[in-house]
Amino acid sequence: MGYVILTYPAGRACEAFDEMVAELQAAGTWTLAYRAFRLAVLTNGDLAPRVTPIAGYDGVAGVLIGRIFDRATTDRGEVAAARLDGLDQGDPLDACRRLVFESWGGYVALWIGRPKDGPTILRDPSGALEVLAWRRDDVTVVSSHALTGRAGPLGLSINWARVKRTLDDPTSAAMAPPPLTGLLSVEPGSVRHGPDLAEKTVLWSPAAVVRAAKSREAKPRGWPSRQEMRQTIDACVRALAADEAAILCEISGGLDSAIIATSLAASGLGPHAAVNFYRDQAEADERVYAQAVADRAGVALRTVRRPPFTVTQAVLQAGAISARPNFNGLDPGYDEGIIAALDACGAKVLFTGQGGDTVFFQIAASALAVDLLRGAPCEGSRLRRLEEVARRTRRSLWSLAGETITGRPSRNSLDGQVLQAEAARQRLSGPSHPWLLNLKGVSFAKRQQIAALAANLIANGDTGRARRARIVHPLLCQPVVEMGLAIPAPVLSAGEGERSFAREAFGDRLPSIITQRRSKGDVSVFMGRTLAASADFFRAFLLDGRLATEGLVDRAWFEAALEPEAMVWKDASREILAAATLEAWVRHWEGRLSTATPDVRAGAIVVSGPDADPKASARKAKAR
Repeated sequence: MGYVILTYPAGRACEAFDEMVAELQAAGTWTLAYRAFRLAVLTNGDLAPRVTPIAGYDGVAGVLIGRIFDRATTDRGEVAAARLDGLDQGDPLDACRRLVFESWGGYVALWIGRPKDGPTILRDPSGALEVLAWRRDDVTVVSSHALTGRAGPLGLSINWARVKRTLDDPTSAAMAPPPLTGLLSVEPGSVRHGPDLAEKTVLWSPAAVVRAAKSREAKPRGWPSRQEMRQTIDACVRALAADEAAILCEISGGLDSAIIATSLAASGLGPHAAVNFYRDQAEADERVYAQAVADRAGVALRTVRRPPFTVTQAVLQAGAISARPNFNGLDPGYDEGIIAALDACGAKVLFTGQGGDTVFFQIAASALAVDLLRGAPCEGSRLRRLEEVARRTRRSLWSLAGETITGRPSRNSLDGQVLQAEAARQRLSGPSHPWLLNLKGVSFAKRQQIAALAANLIANGDTGRARRARIVHPLLCQPVVEMGLAIPAPVLSAGEGERSFAREAFGDRLPSIITQRRSKGDVSVFMGRTLAASADFFRAFLLDGRLATEGLVDRAWFEAALEPEAMVWKDASREILAAATLEAWVRHWEGRLSTATPDVRAGAIVVSGPDADPKASARKAKAR
């Protein structure tokens, strides 16, 4: 599912361009998918992304990688491909705006531009495809992967400051620039342009969507209705499922995957098979819920037992080969189970309910009280909504009011502890993603939703299952995300439960055992036993590893945390898994770079500082 785009200024760098294309083809990993004047696209894998030229009467102006749909049609509950005609004319930035505001999908678009202007690169707001860029010998390379060799960036090296930041805040692995110097990361919803790609124009951000929705709340129509949510999700599911002969759906037993499975069934496009993973602990066995959903969707359910496993270097190595440390591939049995289910039904696509917790708002329940007390819109009695939050969080109204007044999360609640830990990480290393900046006019609960949305970018990471099938997360596509951001948090999640708006929108379609469920699966005991079984490996791997040598981990702290007694009484799984994942990533990239072409900085895009932003575009885009 990877891609490489190469382009160069007219009349220059043609020899280097040809050498790069030839070497990539000769390696046997990449296949030439498209070539035109000043432009080449290569793809890899059995499920190569779609490649569509951006062309007109004057020839080829660029290329679009991925899938893209018409937004107006989706808003009507229908499906149509986006129109690309005319994108070759005029200013590429105007074409980017048209794509962002009039279409949606998982894509990256590039315009080769005039020689003096340089190329223009757009990454879609969902961030479904990784977009890394660099220049070498006047050739601009844009890719889903960090390459080495003739087409790779000069000056590629490990950025230890970013490694430390990722260690402090593992969620930043998916959000911040990769911890490699020499790469430029294009953020979702933004454009990089200019001769050296130093200019950045932000066209879309979650905060801008929230602010735009607030301006509409005073109007009679207000926020989207439950019927509009259902219609939009159904339309997105149909668009993403079209042309697939067989579809596998993961049914976890929770609300979000149930919505996707029954939406597929309602569309008549699937699912053709379903899979559920369960553990031996009662709280981690959701088969009864998953079976009810499968029965309602009319699909056979394949159940897979997941026993605790031992982490090894080979397990960690699978998540170390990408430009970003991958925390989404730490369970090899999960990948194996998905791949076996795909093989059994002949499917090449997997649908999930990933992102529903964020979009439907099953996060930071105490933040709802802050919004309610500060005047955020709600349905029904404000006092009653506050009482429901108090019962849900098992706290008094006075405690919630005090938190609102002081602006400090309570230490006496799980929500508060999570929010305090996040605040401490931000004080240590700053916001981990540009989406978490410029939040003026965004309520407290919506800020938590935006942070969770940024963290969900990890769902697009490189995994074994993603190399075997197209992974589809309908609840993280742009129309659905924008709808979730546009609905006030106290409306999304009212009552003593959570995700009430979505429950009501799909209530007649779902089994009552799902709509009435208030518990959630918990794999913490499973992970604890896995870590305990792997303690000897972690001890040797971390205490004498590269992170320890660089002074990035506290040997004494990890030695104590890996003692059997400590693993029983203190949950240090986050810190242990983060350190082990980064240790494997560092070892892989040090080994890979040691055999690459000698490091030479000339010609590379150099980003100063640990996470330095380029100069802002002089041509500010009006964000949506």
